[in-house]
Order: sequence, then C-alpha cells, then structure tokens
Amino acid sequence: MELLTKALKNQKIKKKPQNNYSVQKVFILGIGNPEEKYNNTRHNIGKDWVEKIAKDHELTFVKKSKLKCSICEVEPHVYLVVPDVYVNETGRVALLLKRYLNAKPEQILVLHDDIDTQIGEAKFKCGGGDGGHNGLKDLSNVIGKDFKRLKIGVSHPGRKNEVTNWVLGKFKPAETQLLEDLYKKIIAHKDKIFSLEIEKLQNLVN
Repeated sequence: MELLTKALKNQKIKKKPQNNYSVQKVFILGIGNPEEKYNNTRHNIGKDWVEKIAKDHELTFVKKSKLKCSICEVEPHVYLVVPDVYVNETGRVALLLKRYLNAKPEQILVLHDDIDTQIGEAKFKCGGGDGGHNGLKDLSNVIGKDFKRLKIGVSHPGRKNEVTNWVLGKFKPAETQLLEDLYKKIIAHKDKIFSLEIEKLQNLVN
C-alpha cells in the first residue's frame, strides 16, 4: 500500500488542455446601421456576418440597453456584438464594452465593409488607419487604433462622389453569391478567429 501511495505521488498528473478561447475575452463586433432597411447593404456586411455566425450556431442575441448593443456568447468568453447605433457612432459601443466588460482594444475584432478591397476578397489586419470609413474613424477616436479588423471587400464605385450611395446600396445577386462563398472560406477558420490568431489568418486568407 505504501509503495502504491508513493507511486501515485510521483506520477505526473496531466492537466486538461484549455481551449484558446478561455485565455481572454474576445469581442467580435460587426459594423452596420440598425434599421432593417439597411440589411443586405454594403455598409452592413460586417453586422450581417456577425448575425450569420450567431444563426449558424443557433444563438439568439440579447439586447443590452446600457451597452447600446445586442450580444451573445458563441464560445466561452467569445462574444458576438451587434451595435444598436449608427455606423458613425460605433465608438460608443466599444467604450461601453470597455467600461462594463473590461474589453481592451486588442481584444476586439471588427468586421466591416472595405471599398478598397475587391468584392469576394477579405483581409485581416491589426490596427491601422480608418481608410475614410466613419465607423472605424469613430472607433479610433474613442478607443485608439489597436483593435483588429476583418476588412470585407465591397469594391469601389469608381468615383469618390458616388461612395455614399454605393455603400448604402444593396448587393446584386452575383455579389451576394461571391460573399456567401467568401463567408464559407473565412468561417472555416473560426477557431483561429475566436482566439484572435490574426497573423495566422493573414497567411491563410489575405
């Protein structure tokens, strides 16, 4: 019996592996306007994709008035966030997430439309400028530029004075199919997305 006890004491106990999601909180925020009429518009592709992730996981968002957003937990400590404010007010939501949920900029992945990227393409990025995007501009002004981004291409209309109408316009059927194919390509790497392994994602997707 003494020999058995001694053997057990000397035996190394293997710890149960911890998934990457539980290391830190992760907030996946989709930029978009809140009214239904903006659904399926270029400017709302980030919001629409976050809602699609929730739907794919059979999750329901919970409206959090004090956070100015709707939120759900897709994996332990991984939160999907849909702002209840307009695009150019997105920084308010990030500030409230920081205040109430201790969300640091580097823990936030922002999904947004990007006119400088061709439709059907996407790029992961850490930090950087706003590229003229009012949602990114507001986020940068409020929490700084260290948040992570998934830039979803919606292409450029060709002329600067057409940009506003372009991003508020709806996708054509062919464009919708390109985005559906792109979404499948991106979400295939959801483990790396949920653990914010941006450098690996850049090599896989960009």
